[in-house]
Amino acid sequence: MSAEAFKTAMRRVPTGVAVVTTNLDGRPKGFTANAFASVSTDPPAILICVNRSSRTHPLISQAGRFCVNILRLEQSELAARFATPGDGDPFADVAFHSAVTGSPVFEEALAFFDCDLTEEHSAGTHTIFLGGVVACGARDGSPLGYFNAGYRDFGCRIP
Repeated sequence: MSAEAFKTAMRRVPTGVAVVTTNLDGRPKGFTANAFASVSTDPPAILICVNRSSRTHPLISQAGRFCVNILRLEQSELAARFATPGDGDPFADVAFHSAVTGSPVFEEALAFFDCDLTEEHSAGTHTIFLGGVVACGARDGSPLGYFNAGYRDFGCRIP
């Protein structure tokens, strides 16, 4: 099986979109991610997968904490901003606060999961970071989705 065939098939798997944030040396850091999942409810835990070749990969290990901010449908520009390296500060006009860990929690996120890093596992080109959820919250709205290399609206219900 080729890597390209695998990527083509994975593009057909719809996912939510999040910005993973942390605070390192007193400065907010973040990146867009769609590889996250619930792991356990007792104790509450989630996982994120980050490519080791990414410039943002070492942030989670170094900080020892992270927050997954689930984006609303209206936040596709924010997803793109945190996905693209640039010279500007991606947090420049983003309203955020901290919950427990000090990681940025976006005020307008659909949901958030504030975590202490509990484990790291190597898997191919990525690291799986497990986080113990120490705070979370949610608001009404529609999620920003990602499917076939583009942002999508997954907010509709089938009766």
